[in-house]
Amino acid sequence: MAEDIWLRLAYSGRTEELWQAIATSGTSARRIKERSGGLEFDVPLGGLPPLRRELHGRGRLRVLGHGGWPLMLRSLRRRPWRLLWPLAALTLYLAASSFVWQVSVVGPDGIPKAQILAAARKVGLHQGAPRASLDPYRLGQTLAVAVPGLMFAAVRVDGVRATIYAAPILKPPRALPPNTQGALFAAERGYVTRVVVLRGQPLVHAGETVVRGEPLVAPNGGQSRAEVFARVWRKIVYTFPLQTARTYASGQRATRWYISWFGGRKWAPLGAGKPFWRARREISVWRIPLGSVEVARYTYVELRTLRVERTSTYAELRATSLALATLRRSMPGATLLALRTQVRRIGGNLQAEVSIEAETDIAQGKAGGRTQD
Repeated sequence: MAEDIWLRLAYSGRTEELWQAIATSGTSARRIKERSGGLEFDVPLGGLPPLRRELHGRGRLRVLGHGGWPLMLRSLRRRPWRLLWPLAALTLYLAASSFVWQVSVVGPDGIPKAQILAAARKVGLHQGAPRASLDPYRLGQTLAVAVPGLMFAAVRVDGVRATIYAAPILKPPRALPPNTQGALFAAERGYVTRVVVLRGQPLVHAGETVVRGEPLVAPNGGQSRAEVFARVWRKIVYTFPLQTARTYASGQRATRWYISWFGGRKWAPLGAGKPFWRARREISVWRIPLGSVEVARYTYVELRTLRVERTSTYAELRATSLALATLRRSMPGATLLALRTQVRRIGGNLQAEVSIEAETDIAQGKAGGRTQD
């Protein structure tokens, strides 16, 4: 047990004497630090007497403190109420971290930050609000509708901090002279996040909103090269029948032989009846040379129908997969920022609504080419 108890010692004297005493006594030392006027280090409780004997008359040792699990457990057995202090501190920390203590608004100049904070307080987002009661997606949708002049609003909760991202409504696009050649235009509406211009004059900056067809970069010498990244939004709706039927092969097979000759007459040696109510048919025909006789083999594979009832989970997963595939096709290279799927039952169908937020390069030439003209 003594090896598990460590003493914090302070040494004053020549350092060479201490190293020689540690090596001679066989004592292990750790956490050695140089302090003003000496050294501080830890040694096991059992290593203190031999170390003192070796240093007798050559240096001075002082005990600064002690530690180790045996001493801690013995102290807790004597005063068990001390265990309440870390438990109380942990409880207080968990209780404090389960609330939002800072709410801020991020966006371009001109957004009504005071109105946004007031609307957020009305819907439950304020200092001291419980984190468990907050739905960031629902709050963002509510704020976008409640505050006039906003194109979108999104809420993000990180620990005890809540951030509201907002963008103003779309403004009319700037007009360029009709004879301007080589300009870049917005492929779709969005909220500009980055503008990287290699050639030309930028007409928009980060934090602005643009509509489809709005000029983004004016040409220089008839050419423009740039990338204009923006946050764009897509809403895709898929409808799935609640019940559907799937056909599958049961594994049951049957064979029928037919012999036909001149005049279209046909003979079935094993009978011509259909072996299954629903089947897939495979036909092989052989013609006998020097005649008009044909031998045909019909192989029937039984088909059965399975009634399937789709669930909300199936509709959510299937719609999400289709929406991601559509995003990759329509906006190659886009970065997915947020995705949410809502499923509701309408009559005999399941309707899945997928909301996508992504960042992509929206610059394109007038003819449709992206990033340069």
